[in-house]
Amino acid sequence: MKNTRQRAAILRVLDESAEPLSAEEVYSRLRAEEPSMALSTVYRNLERFSAENLLHRDTFGDGVVRYSPARHHGHYLICTGCDARVRIDGCPLSALEEGLARDTGFAIESHSLTIYGKCPRCAAKEQGNREKKAAGKRQEEEHG
Repeated sequence: MKNTRQRAAILRVLDESAEPLSAEEVYSRLRAEEPSMALSTVYRNLERFSAENLLHRDTFGDGVVRYSPARHHGHYLICTGCDARVRIDGCPLSALEEGLARDTGFAIESHSLTIYGKCPRCAAKEQGNREKKAAGKRQEEEHG
């Protein structure tokens, strides 16, 4: 694959990001630097890099494909309230993977881990809503 300025810029943006990015996010970060680059060019190159195993493709349950450099092995916590993504440092599956390979003889090539839940802000908001609802119900029962 020929190395072009645009391809290098796409890879650089992904390399500098702390989290996987969608094609639209890559495009938005490159617009000022590469004004002639089309969104279709970003999509095409991300898919090509992915096919060449230079990038990982991830979907976190929201249907949006996000990309990260293949050498960035990552796991994430995803908030189902606000879609915040928190990268888990280290790999909590390494020992499990080694044990499974040893016990089964399976040649494990890769794995992924994504945990869904509420971030602290969304969990507090949800708890506040539940408390308000319960208080309203109690008032109705007292006055009803």
